[in-house]
Amino acid sequence: MENPYAPPVAEAPPGLSGTAELATLSERFLGAFIDGLISIGVVIILFLLLIGVGVFAGIGEYMASSLGQVVMVVLTYGIFLLIHQKPMRASGQTIGKRVAKIRVVTMSGDIPTFGDQAIKRYGFMQLIAIIPFVGTLLSLVNILFIFRADRRCIHDLVANTRVIKANPLPAPAV
Repeated sequence: MENPYAPPVAEAPPGLSGTAELATLSERFLGAFIDGLISIGVVIILFLLLIGVGVFAGIGEYMASSLGQVVMVVLTYGIFLLIHQKPMRASGQTIGKRVAKIRVVTMSGDIPTFGDQAIKRYGFMQLIAIIPFVGTLLSLVNILFIFRADRRCIHDLVANTRVIKANPLPAPAV
């Protein structure tokens, strides 16, 4: 028999628990590593396509062109969002995070909107990274923030998110 005077209990979003455990350093590294491999593949394919259609004559011309490098970053980021948008919307995960069994959530435990993830979490660091020298330094500082007690990097602070272990989703009914 339920107590009619008991306080209401909020249900956690699907796949999330009320007491979320932070993702470990190795889980976050694995997720970022897999996403990085996917991005490297995209860059290689995109670069070969741009050479094939005559945008660049080769690596030397590409490296000499600041505009070309910025265009490449924008195209690569757009393709990153295209590849990951469905799992990011559904569960707060990129493909790498899904493999590592971790997910991005807001500080209240909800799945962040795709816009917040795309702009605040990933876009912010993409913009920082293209600043010569300073971008490289700030990207390193961003990564080093993971060693804080709350394991939140600068991009987590900007987006007001954290990375947690993903509870397995219930098996579909047969």
